[in-house]
Amino acid sequence: MAINAMTQEPDPVTMVAFHRALADHGDSLKTYATRLLGDPVAAEDVAQDSFLALYRHLNQVPASAFRPWLFRVARNLCLDQLRRRKFKLSLFRDLQKDDDNPFTPVDGDNLTPDAVVESQEASAAIEKAIEELPLKFREAFLLCEVEGLSYEDAAAVMGCPVKTVSTRLFRARQRFKSLVSRLIKI
Repeated sequence: MAINAMTQEPDPVTMVAFHRALADHGDSLKTYATRLLGDPVAAEDVAQDSFLALYRHLNQVPASAFRPWLFRVARNLCLDQLRRRKFKLSLFRDLQKDDDNPFTPVDGDNLTPDAVVESQEASAAIEKAIEELPLKFREAFLLCEVEGLSYEDAAAVMGCPVKTVSTRLFRARQRFKSLVSRLIKI
């Protein structure tokens, strides 16, 4: 990535890549931070700070690595905030159940009232199960299962080997399945 020597500003191609990253990853980065922090306002700050850090390092980060780099920065900022808080996480307590909820069916208009209630109950159970996962498992679960990152990208974000991500994800899936089946009595 070239930097204009006179103004120290990124070249137009780099800026297009930056704006595309902002559009493509802004919402998922904010959602990830919200789920780690349990605070949508703090998550917004983390997402903004992550993009600001990317802008400052545009000449050092290849465009193909923007997504894992952003998630790594967001993760570190979230962990810093959690360390400062020094209290047990209680994710999603302030999160409103609305269009921001990724587990709500897309075509909710065509559902019967019973189906809507069942969907809301299932959504609440899913959110509760994610909340109850230990942080290291929740992190792997959110990155791979919810955000769709590859094991390699998740390993780069978490700063651990790919095998560790695989193991944590396996254990997270087992616990998640157990928690959801306990919460949803079928």
